Amino acid sequence: MQERLIEIIVYLLEEIKQPQNSDNYKDLSKELISKGYTESEINLAFSWIFNHMQQQQAGLDDEFTYSPTSSRILHDVERLIITAEAYGYLLQMRHLGLLSDYDLELVIERALSLGTSSITIEDVKSIAASLIFGADSNSSSFDGFFFQGSNTIH
Repeated sequence: MQERLIEIIVYLLEEIKQPQNSDNYKDLSKELISKGYTESEINLAFSWIFNHMQQQQAGLDDEFTYSPTSSRILHDVERLIITAEAYGYLLQMRHLGLLSDYDLELVIERALSLGTSSITIEDVKSIAASLIFGADSNSSSFDGFFFQGSNTIH
């Protein structure tokens, strides 16, 4: 479920960064539902974005930052393991503000520690989701926010 939330959050952040009028935002939920996401997932994603933006405004994510004019380039070993598409997706999440500079380094570190020969976009989504929504993500955490089980009401 968390990887699906990452997909929704990336989609929403891309749309929010686009210049549009406020009427277009009302259709975002309908578009996401048509893509197969549940209302619960969409609501969780909106809640996370709102919470994350409040934390950024409060300056809670200042643990490590690159210079604004610098760019993170993969080392030769990192480039052998992390596919170009996966690294592009990782940079997209960083550009959208979903990951901090520190988080970017943690995702790369965890990707390398998996011990696989190739890291894909799905791997990056999974690692980022565990970092963002997991218990070890400090201020970005939604500890206790995710429930166990399905979205079915009996």
